[in-house]
Amino acid sequence: MTSSSSRLVTPVAASSETIDPTPPAPAGMRSRRRFAALVVLFCILALVLVAQLVRYQIFEPALPDSGALAQTGPSPRGMIVDRHGTPLVVNRYYFQLTATPAHFKNAAERDEVARQLEQTIGLPYAQTFAILTQSADSWYAELADAIPLEAADKLAQLQAELTASRGTFPLQSVHAVPLTRRYYPQAELTSHLLGFVHLEQGGVSGVEEYYNEFLRRDGPGLLSNHLASLDQLDVDVRRFVPSTVGKDLVLTLDRTVQWIIHDELQRGLEQYGAVAGTIIVMDPHSGAILGMVNLPDYDPNRYDQAEYERFVNPAISLQYEPGSVFKIITMAAALDAQTITPSMTFTDTGSFTIGQRVIFNSTRIAHGEVTVTYALAQSLNVVTAMIADMMGPEEFYRYVRLFGFGDTTKVDLSGEIAGQLKTPASPLWSLADLGTNSFGQGLAVTPLQMANATAVIANGGKLMRPYIVQARVAGDQALLTEPVVVRQVLQPETAAEMAEMMTAVVESPNSTARVEGYRVAGKSGTAQIPSPEGYVQDETIVSYVGFAPSDDPQFVVLVKLDRPDPTVNQWAGQTAAPVFSRVTKRLLDHFGVPPQTLQVAQVEE
Repeated sequence: MTSSSSRLVTPVAASSETIDPTPPAPAGMRSRRRFAALVVLFCILALVLVAQLVRYQIFEPALPDSGALAQTGPSPRGMIVDRHGTPLVVNRYYFQLTATPAHFKNAAERDEVARQLEQTIGLPYAQTFAILTQSADSWYAELADAIPLEAADKLAQLQAELTASRGTFPLQSVHAVPLTRRYYPQAELTSHLLGFVHLEQGGVSGVEEYYNEFLRRDGPGLLSNHLASLDQLDVDVRRFVPSTVGKDLVLTLDRTVQWIIHDELQRGLEQYGAVAGTIIVMDPHSGAILGMVNLPDYDPNRYDQAEYERFVNPAISLQYEPGSVFKIITMAAALDAQTITPSMTFTDTGSFTIGQRVIFNSTRIAHGEVTVTYALAQSLNVVTAMIADMMGPEEFYRYVRLFGFGDTTKVDLSGEIAGQLKTPASPLWSLADLGTNSFGQGLAVTPLQMANATAVIANGGKLMRPYIVQARVAGDQALLTEPVVVRQVLQPETAAEMAEMMTAVVESPNSTARVEGYRVAGKSGTAQIPSPEGYVQDETIVSYVGFAPSDDPQFVVLVKLDRPDPTVNQWAGQTAAPVFSRVTKRLLDHFGVPPQTLQVAQVEE
């Protein structure tokens, strides 16, 4: 640095023998020149320092402490259990075997290490020696993705013996790094709800992604003043929570409900030749999700063997045209707006023109003079479009928005989409859309949106925010999820009327959704599948949505089957409805709801 400084100031300190015709610069100017020269010097030095930092930190990362790698790895994550304490996600501890190859002086030391690892823990010699040779100048190499505790103990014992006998030795540069790996005891059963954890990316999909930061031991705690003690949790939940990590989640999920709907969905797909499907079970009064299953699914314990598309949760991340199940929205809105009554009559001539579109019933049959209740039970497109036309676009779409369509539900799961809804404010909307939208065509929803909107009718007209986490636990405190009423969509009287109309649908002749001994409310929907060229022939999405018992709803169920085999049956009444019936019966048994005929007998006694 000194010589560089001298060279910079040499022109100023000129010798007396040099003849310079230029007058000497003023003292102030000389000072400024010296200052500028110093600035240039320091800039050059700074650039050199930055270059060295880049070189050593990026291209040649130095690890002064070879044992520091033993402290690396992702932060441990807390447990996830269901509402009854059944473990859904736990941690399995293992050891990753790593080395610092740059510490080995020659091939002889690499040979010694490879032989010791083969003799002590059974690691193949050729594999270890090849890794150490290929990364001879590196400061890090992975020798084994996972070794058991017994192997790690044997390695530590050998290293201790060598320390006592030799002091320093090559095997010192091999480290058993303690890490955790997520294990999902329920495997495929809860895959779309939970997601999984990638070692580098963290939580991927589902609860694991949505609560990614909270679940980490070093993540944020409970940022609330409304905390509860662990005594507020069910005693069965406290068997596993809090975990050793101390950052855990208790879900609203009921593992038995999840097993029931998974079993019935699998049976339904096989029976009707459908390619995919979804079943959702919700508590209509709180918005708690009791079960959510999609097929096909995947095993989160082997996520690396699954196709990426399997990670998407169709219940919240894929949209579809709902078809005639959407008629309950149109009817409920018209009832609440006092446009119709359940006994009001319409004349069904078999077709109805609205805008530039002619609406037909799916059977192309004219039913003549019918009541609103009959029109819903027979799923008449013509009467439904007439009712929407009577309401008018502004009122119709106001209610559709109130039910939550066109927006996300804000459920605490990653990847939710809002669906698609055109309104008169859109330049692409036309009056014909009012007619088709009234019976679930030309708009798109998610299964969760449709289930949650149905819950409005089962919940006295209140729209709830769906949620999957019942409690977050940090140490000895818990943050309990309070149900959130988003808004009052319908008057309670309207919801009760609509529930009776939906009960009449199930109790109508030839209904396959009935459950013996119970009054059940529901509605089917058979929707065509849109494509750029128009609707696909002979392919449908069938669904059924409802709740039970209809006069005291304990749960809402949505069943959706994609593309049932048309040679078997492609109508919801003969596919999704029987699945709904079987699911509902098993859930009523599970929750201990006695048959209503028995309840009446008990009251009379």
